[in-house]
Amino acid sequence: MTDTSSITTPPFDVVGLGVNALDLIAVVDGFAGPDAKVPMSQFDVQGGGMTATAMVACVRLGLRARYVGKFGTDLWSRLSLRLLAKEGVDVRGVIRARGSPGHISVVLADRVTGQRTLYFRRPAAYDISPAEIDRTVVTSGRLLHIDGVDAEAAMQAIDWARDAGMRITMDGERIVPGIEKVWSRVDLLVCNPRFLTAVTGTTDLEEGLRSLSARGPARVAVTLAQRGVLALTEGRFIRVPGFPVVPVDTNGAGDVFHGACAIGELRDWPFDWTLTFANAVAAMKCQVLGGRAGIPARDEVIAFLTGQGHGEIARALEATVSPQK
Repeated sequence: MTDTSSITTPPFDVVGLGVNALDLIAVVDGFAGPDAKVPMSQFDVQGGGMTATAMVACVRLGLRARYVGKFGTDLWSRLSLRLLAKEGVDVRGVIRARGSPGHISVVLADRVTGQRTLYFRRPAAYDISPAEIDRTVVTSGRLLHIDGVDAEAAMQAIDWARDAGMRITMDGERIVPGIEKVWSRVDLLVCNPRFLTAVTGTTDLEEGLRSLSARGPARVAVTLAQRGVLALTEGRFIRVPGFPVVPVDTNGAGDVFHGACAIGELRDWPFDWTLTFANAVAAMKCQVLGGRAGIPARDEVIAFLTGQGHGEIARALEATVSPQK
């Protein structure tokens, strides 16, 4: 009989290493041209950033999540950190960039289409080096999620996560030097079409996914907004349609999608279940202004999936409970 007395459960389900931001969100009736002055119909300030928002989604869906990233020390930085901690994301492993302004984004959301344009300032002091991350913090979960923006630090984290037996997922959005050395080493890579074309040189989605898969990840997928997602696993393509919702704001939809994928990865769901679930969570988010305000709680997703004819996934989600610390 195997002695399991020395086996301990990691304190977190998911550890996220990557970008955080503070979003200043304005809703407008179409994007104005140069020198125009137009009124905003809504304005809000919410926490943002690819990986930080993914961790918020994890918590709202019932997982224990820790965030690793950098914050400055100005008003915007302090507010960004406070909003993340308020969501229940563990922030004890964050790094402070003393004297640095915050990472902020100005998001313009079109009231009619739900599409958005984003302008951001990420100070140089927010760059993370491998020496600044802590192995114990990075390996304190069962799954590591990265965005690869700080490629060298991400590669160090991947090495540690592999040694610890963690699963590794990645949000493929931004192209930075060294990014191929990052995404080629993860278990699940989900990207947008721009990333896919940039790293493979093709606009053909199936050809691009084959190229990505051949270079490392066991599972690859490209998100297609309301058209759903196209994925490749074990040489087989999976097409999962989107859900018919009226979008208010698409900002953060991809980040939320990644957070939702963590549940499927940790529970060993069939890949199409994971993608359907993530599509549902992202669609629900898009019905509310901002990247985080509309992230649904687990019970809300269960009701939504049941109403959309995905009762089996809803029941599996209902049975998902994180082990206690």
